[in-house]
Amino acid sequence: MTARARCVLLAASLGAGCIVPDRDINVDPGGENVGAVRIVQRAPQLPEMDEICNNPVADERDPAYCPQVQASRPSGLLRSDDGDFCLCPGGDARALPAFDVYAEDDDRDGDDPADTLYGVALLDPDPAASEPNAAVAYARHFEPGAAGALVELGAGLAGDATELPPGRAALPVLWRFTLDTGNGDGRIDLCNDAGRTLAAGLHDLQFMVTDRPFFRPQLLGPGGEPAVDVHGRPIYGATQFGVPDLAAGATYATIDFVFECRDPAESDASCDCLPVEGG
Repeated sequence: MTARARCVLLAASLGAGCIVPDRDINVDPGGENVGAVRIVQRAPQLPEMDEICNNPVADERDPAYCPQVQASRPSGLLRSDDGDFCLCPGGDARALPAFDVYAEDDDRDGDDPADTLYGVALLDPDPAASEPNAAVAYARHFEPGAAGALVELGAGLAGDATELPPGRAALPVLWRFTLDTGNGDGRIDLCNDAGRTLAAGLHDLQFMVTDRPFFRPQLLGPGGEPAVDVHGRPIYGATQFGVPDLAAGATYATIDFVFECRDPAESDASCDCLPVEGG
C-alpha cells in the first residue's frame, strides 16, 4: 500500500487530514515557454586571456578564453571621461557612444530559435504610472518593441573574438540590441534626446527584453464587455511597451544604466554644450 493510500485510510478512520510528502510529485510547467530570457553581459578579462583569445597567430589562439559577447557597455553608472552630461538647448557634446545589449533564450525549434526577442528603452520607469507608455524613451535610437538581431556563435570583429563559454551544456540563442538605430552618428545624447524634457539629477535608463510581443489590452464595449469587430474578433488597444505579455507566457529581463544630468547654470558643473542652431 502506498503512503498516499495509507494517508487516505487514516484520515477516514480518524476524521482528520494528513500531510503527504511531495517527493514523488512532478510539476508540469506546460512546456510552451520553458526557457526564460536572460540579459548577458561580458565578464571581465585578464590581459593574458585577451591575448590568447585574440592572438594574431591562428595556431596560438584558444577560443576557450573568449567571452560570449563582444565588448560593450556594462550596467551601472554611466559617466563621461572628461566632464558632466548636461542639459543643453543645442545638445551635449559629451554624448554617449552607441552600445549593444545582449540577451539569450534557450528555447529552440530544432536548430532554429523558438522565440523572437523584442526590446524597448525606458527612462525612469514607474510601475505605478497610470500610462504604461510614459516611460518609453530614446525612440530614435531604438524603435520601441523592435526585434533584436541574431548573433552567430564565434561572430566578432578583429581583436574582439567571441565563443560559447566552456561548460555550457547547450548553445543558447543569442540576440543583440543596438542603441543607435535612427541617427546613425553613433552618439546618444542622454540628457537631451530622450524624447521629453529631463530634470537635472539622476536618471535610470532601463532596457527591457521579452520573448513575446509587448502586451496589447483588449478594449471594452459600452457595457463593459470585451469588444469585438463584426467578425467576432477581439479589438485591441495600443501596444503597452514595457509591459510583458505574461498571459501569453512571456518572460522578460532588464538591465539598468544610471546617469546624471547637470544644469549648465550650476557653478560646479563641467558642461560642453553645443551651439543652438540658428542662434
